[in-house]
Amino acid sequence: MKKKIPLLAGVLVLQLVVALSLFLWEGDRSGNFTSEPLMSYESAQLDKLIVSDGDSDVVLSKKGEEWQLSDTGLPVAEDKLDLLLEKLKGLQTAWPVTTTSSSHERFEVSEKKVRRKISLYQGDKALAELYVGTSPGFKKSHVRVDGQDEVYALEFNTYDAPATTKEWLDKSLLTVKSVTKIKGKGYTLSREGESWLIDPVQDGREINADNVDNLVKAVGAFKILEVANSAPEFTEDKQTEIQVDNGSSYSIFLMEDEEKYYVKRTGFDQTFTLSKYEYERLTKPNLESLTTEITIDDVAVKSDADNVAVATEEKEEKK
Repeated sequence: MKKKIPLLAGVLVLQLVVALSLFLWEGDRSGNFTSEPLMSYESAQLDKLIVSDGDSDVVLSKKGEEWQLSDTGLPVAEDKLDLLLEKLKGLQTAWPVTTTSSSHERFEVSEKKVRRKISLYQGDKALAELYVGTSPGFKKSHVRVDGQDEVYALEFNTYDAPATTKEWLDKSLLTVKSVTKIKGKGYTLSREGESWLIDPVQDGREINADNVDNLVKAVGAFKILEVANSAPEFTEDKQTEIQVDNGSSYSIFLMEDEEKYYVKRTGFDQTFTLSKYEYERLTKPNLESLTTEITIDDVAVKSDADNVAVATEEKEEKK
């Protein structure tokens, strides 16, 4: 029994030491911790950003006031980039999940194993580098700043930092807004004030304002998918051409090949893919769909409106 007393006393002392350590650690957590920006850099200095997932990477570069994909020179989706930069700038330190370098691979925030590595540059000078790893919960990730051992669990989603050019490409770069003229196969639409006129004008038919409005919206809002790396040759017998004008003139060429859909536009060397939905929004409109048959009711309404206009003019003249 006497032999067991020192052993039990040793266990008790150890338990007291552990309890005291935990108490002091919790007290320090609640009293002395001050959150601060995870990365320190000036946003105005930033002119290059590299996002890597370990297998592939994408480089975004700022040219003047615009951001481009460095490999193609095509514009970046600015709203997506603004969101990422805002989230990066807003990251604040918290209590670290770990402070040991040996745990970096486990949380996938090491040089060898990482889900995202985001590098911020001014020219060739690295301003900051962030490793993004495993997710401890919804919309959260384990993150680590290059050169530091601390790993934090912060609100950040790898979805907001894609590592492919397809995800960063501005999908609306071929759109033409504020158009005043559209010329397709067999029809020409011209804007006069708030109204559209169509040529040729067929007997017994008038312009279908809803369908015209849908076409105008399609020209100004259609989305591409990505650059077509192996696009077929566009030929006159297969392609559909739409000429549009908004003060400048553009030609949009569309083609279907083996159930895939392609588009290109003057001003760009590349050919792009687009969905069947977007393809048909642009190619299906024709003279028949952009006009509608004039019915007897339409004629009566128009006649009544003309009579009211004439009567109003006569009253004004008598005054």
